[in-house]
Amino acid sequence: MIYVKKTDGTRLQLLLDKAKVRDTENTYRSGVIYEQIRDDFHGKCYICESDEVMSIQIEHFEPHRGNKDRKFDWKNLFYSCAHCNSIKGHQFWPLLNCTDIDDQIWESIEIELTLFPKTVVTVKLSADCPRLAAGEKTRQLVEKVLTGKGTTAMKTDQAATLRRKMATAHSAVSAAIERRDMAAIKTALSDSAPYAGMLRWYVKNNFPVLFDEWVTGLCIIGE
Repeated sequence: MIYVKKTDGTRLQLLLDKAKVRDTENTYRSGVIYEQIRDDFHGKCYICESDEVMSIQIEHFEPHRGNKDRKFDWKNLFYSCAHCNSIKGHQFWPLLNCTDIDDQIWESIEIELTLFPKTVVTVKLSADCPRLAAGEKTRQLVEKVLTGKGTTAMKTDQAATLRRKMATAHSAVSAAIERRDMAAIKTALSDSAPYAGMLRWYVKNNFPVLFDEWVTGLCIIGE
């Protein structure tokens, strides 16, 4: 998970307020509102960071539980895949907010991928997390999404597919580091890249000098 700079939604909120009167969900599932959410989130699920979302959902970050103000709140509408949204449900709350820079989302949720002898993902909570209780809930959610533990056989298979895609991205960055291909590294760690949060932790933990170069200018965070 990484920070997402969401567009100021003043104009879009006016459309949502009109939809709230009619309780029309299609207002944020299509048209300009949907398109802006998709673009703000770089076409990636905000939880797993996959950019190949086959079943797109506009999900409510804070469960609305029938509350129309939350249901039609621009700030509460996030881009998600069905896999992550169905696992999140109503049980994971409160969470770190990836659209709030003060929550330091990627710095707080460390995702480590081990490729050999088999692909295993470990999700840790950083001690520097600014909101530890919400951080732990977020860690648990990400872990469940990426491992499928405690879910169904179908979701476990979906999690395995996610890990395979993450492993492909991980291997590509490893190859770019070996070539010292800074352009490729910059692209892989950028906000729009799939699994950028996991890849940033990989570089930070294993190539700290390279990571510092990325932070300080060769590759600029948030570009």
